Amino acid sequence: GTNISEEDMLGYFKKIDLDYDAETKEVIAPTFRHDLFRLADLAEEVARFFGYDNIPTTLPSGEATTGKLPFKLRIEQVASDIAEFCGFSQGMSYSFESPKVFDKLLLPEDSKLRNAISIMNPLGEDYSIMRTTSLNGMLTSLATNYNRRNEEAALFEIGKIFIPKSLPITELPDEPKKLTLGMYGKGIDFYTIKGIIEHLFDVLGMSNKVEFKPNTEITWMHPGRTADICINGENAGYIGELHPVVGDNYSIETRVYIAVVDFDEIVKNTSLVTEYKPLPKYPAITRDISMVIKDTVFVKDIEKVISENGGKLIESIKLFDVYQGSQIERGYKSVSYSITFRAEDRTLVDDDVNPAMKKILSALEKEFGANLRE
Repeated sequence: GTNISEEDMLGYFKKIDLDYDAETKEVIAPTFRHDLFRLADLAEEVARFFGYDNIPTTLPSGEATTGKLPFKLRIEQVASDIAEFCGFSQGMSYSFESPKVFDKLLLPEDSKLRNAISIMNPLGEDYSIMRTTSLNGMLTSLATNYNRRNEEAALFEIGKIFIPKSLPITELPDEPKKLTLGMYGKGIDFYTIKGIIEHLFDVLGMSNKVEFKPNTEITWMHPGRTADICINGENAGYIGELHPVVGDNYSIETRVYIAVVDFDEIVKNTSLVTEYKPLPKYPAITRDISMVIKDTVFVKDIEKVISENGGKLIESIKLFDVYQGSQIERGYKSVSYSITFRAEDRTLVDDDVNPAMKKILSALEKEFGANLRE
């Protein structure tokens, strides 16, 4: 509320032995003035010399703004809400761990995750390093629930891990934040936790950027029931069943399902903008196809070929049957899809759909050797 000139302020500072550097526009306090170390302290000195009684009473000025959380914290809140709605409880784990964790998780000797930061004054060996993975804290919490005879448990945590840039450390480490989910119980399987992760991505508007790719190389995960989570083609985490040996190491005698996602990748690809469009005015045409294909072919690859060759008229692709049995040759499977076509500006006829179906079937035969079933 005042308008004191620069010349007057410098005059006040000179009276109390404060020097002024005109080039850097910095006020240099003498060593005996330990109370001067921020701008507010200088303002207080000016007010003291100017006279508190001379400072007029004024109303606060400034532009009114809407208070809200930063974008990253909003995403964190959405992720927490979804996990809680799906039956998870939030857990918090120590950032300090024991080097024994690496052996419990079956980490190879040359694994980069073994390059952990050692604490100079640890509470003990069990808290002597900074964690490089969020998994140990989650499994320890699940083990506590299991050994206290809780028939089911579902926990999530949003927390940092600490990855040193070099050892011994010469600069602060990278501290990526991880979203970790863990669960066990009756009726829970791989698709349970995968559905929860897919629901999270759908709410955050990024489901079209995500795909799951099988991975057999993660030593602490089951080699046949684990997948990488890829966002925009980049590896952003993993999901699957815990390796039974690791489960035994934590005294968990049931199947445990884990998902770990890089939270920064989630934030980078999230879109909270919801777009609406009118309900369709024109009827759809649905075509069903059944084909025999090698059982090593993934459903997502089949759907990708259908989508790429079906054109803009495809509204949805739905898998409704998978069959393997005596009527199908060993090493093959029968898959059936329902493909829906719809145009926004007209009613479709067979002549609109037939060329697209012909192109789809030709592409499936070329890519996978698919044989159409009558």
